Amino acid sequence: MAENSKYRFFRKLTKKYRLVILNDGTFKERIVIKITPLLVFLVILVIGFLLVLSSFVIINSLKEPIADKTTQEADKIAQETQDIINVSSQLDSLIVLLERKDLYVETLKKILNGGIIGDSALDIKNVNVINEKIDLEKTKNDNLFRIKIEEESHGDYISTVSNNTIHFFPPLVGNFTEKYNWSKNHFGVDLVSLEGSLVHSIANGVVVINNWTKETGFVIGVQHSDGFLSFYKHNSKNLKDIGDYVKSGEGIAVIGSSGELSSGPHLHFELWKNGKSVNPENYIIF
Repeated sequence: MAENSKYRFFRKLTKKYRLVILNDGTFKERIVIKITPLLVFLVILVIGFLLVLSSFVIINSLKEPIADKTTQEADKIAQETQDIINVSSQLDSLIVLLERKDLYVETLKKILNGGIIGDSALDIKNVNVINEKIDLEKTKNDNLFRIKIEEESHGDYISTVSNNTIHFFPPLVGNFTEKYNWSKNHFGVDLVSLEGSLVHSIANGVVVINNWTKETGFVIGVQHSDGFLSFYKHNSKNLKDIGDYVKSGEGIAVIGSSGELSSGPHLHFELWKNGKSVNPENYIIF
């Protein structure tokens, strides 16, 4: 019985039908198609499969451009973020540079007006510039005093200025090639030493000058207490920036031969007191 049912069902699927399209006016047959239910089912199945396949292909083809676009947008956002970070960093650097420039200008104004900077680099007081002429020539008593102090301090000369005591540290261990000569406009001493030797700050102070000039090359200047200002010229490299606080004996530059007025690696050292040039040998044992 079951086999007969299956057979009848199969016969229904394979039973042929005629699909006729007639002319509405003449009733003449225009198109005649012989079909079976099985053929209709197969056609529907194929069409459905093709629709699913085409949808899959279309969706898959759209995924890559969307992914590429998303990646490009992410890269763009990352680049914009990095640009913002770089601009912010440059802005911070400019702010620091402007602050140092302001400090540099203010410090120079105070120096030119006879001001001094305390050891804390913040205690700045005004003093009157001494206008009377100071006799810096060595005397017999001065020489005896220098010898005595050198024996007691092992070369670290102690200068008694006003009521304060300042310990001066030699800027460089080396030999003199030219000494202080005010009449010839040589306002310092020239010292030679080994290449690569460090140039030291003679006392605690604040760096107020760090630049390069055509004549003297790399120059660094330090403001000390009691109106002292020291200059170190012809350096091959400056190790400190404007506004830095340095301690006595701390390395601030490297000996060099920069500038047109230099004939070889050496240090040109100058010492100024309240806006006037003084002989460094009257204050420091080299």
